[in-house]
Amino acid sequence: MKPKFIKGVTIVTVLMLFFSANLFAQRKVKSTGIGLRGTHWKMTNDQTRIIVSDYGSRSSVETGSGGVWLFLLSRMNHNTWFELSFGAVGKVQEESYYYTNSDVDVFAVTPILLGLRVELIAPESQTSLKPYLSLGGGPYWSSNISVKERTYEDEVKVETKLKRGGYLGGGANFLLSDWFALNFDMKYHFINFNKKDVNSGFEYGFGVSFMWGNFR
Repeated sequence: MKPKFIKGVTIVTVLMLFFSANLFAQRKVKSTGIGLRGTHWKMTNDQTRIIVSDYGSRSSVETGSGGVWLFLLSRMNHNTWFELSFGAVGKVQEESYYYTNSDVDVFAVTPILLGLRVELIAPESQTSLKPYLSLGGGPYWSSNISVKERTYEDEVKVETKLKRGGYLGGGANFLLSDWFALNFDMKYHFINFNKKDVNSGFEYGFGVSFMWGNFR
């Protein structure tokens, strides 16, 4: 009885290993991807809240920095992606008084970044959670837009500066299928490669990514 039991367990174990190997082989390594991610960028001295105040004939609204990213991915080797990202992040402060006058100040950062994303788990692995580390850099355009509306005149000022910088970060993809994933991302941006720069800070994002093509 005992030898038969051991033989049966051995056969089942071999079949499970074979089945697992087949599952492992069925995971295809994708070569290209595109994604969209919403984000909150906690810049130095930045508000992380929305403030709405009303003082009779005077009111104000102030928001923290939020935005969106479009990112493109191309696999360089088994565990490394090349990443090209286009972002737009901004915060708004508006103040109105006497019902006819208002001041609107918009601050925006528009980066175009090149980077690398290194996966920490083999892409063939059947686990749905795929963590990664990332780094990169590129130009950051910062813009200050000031709009003053008065009863008889309006005034608009736009100031733009080009800064260089880089980022370090990490995140994870949660695969819902071989071609679709939820994306969680966190970065720290070093504007002018100086963490004390007013635009430097942590960024937290959540989005989706789509992948296609077979990497060879």
